[in-house]
Amino acid sequence: MAKVRAQRRAERERKQKEALEYNAKRLRRRMLWRKVTLHEMRRRSSGRLFARRSRGERALIGVVGLLSLVIIWTVVPSMALKVLLSLLLLLALPALVIVAFDRRNG
Repeated sequence: MAKVRAQRRAERERKQKEALEYNAKRLRRRMLWRKVTLHEMRRRSSGRLFARRSRGERALIGVVGLLSLVIIWTVVPSMALKVLLSLLLLLALPALVIVAFDRRNG
């Protein structure tokens, strides 16, 4: 009877050890795969078009952009300069948004 119990215990311990090794190997494989596939960058994306900005921030960006265009088109006398400043605003606004609302550094 003691011999049978010892064999069962040894079998049970062997199975536990195999399961532990398998789980450790699986975890190592998963971590390696996450490093290779840039898992952290993909995890941050929510799939929405404006996921990085809140509704208030998006509203502020739109209001500032429209207000700038209204000021440009009412104050500037030359049509060529109006078009040039409007295009410059359209090019510069995304960079200004990143500088103003960037959350990566705190």
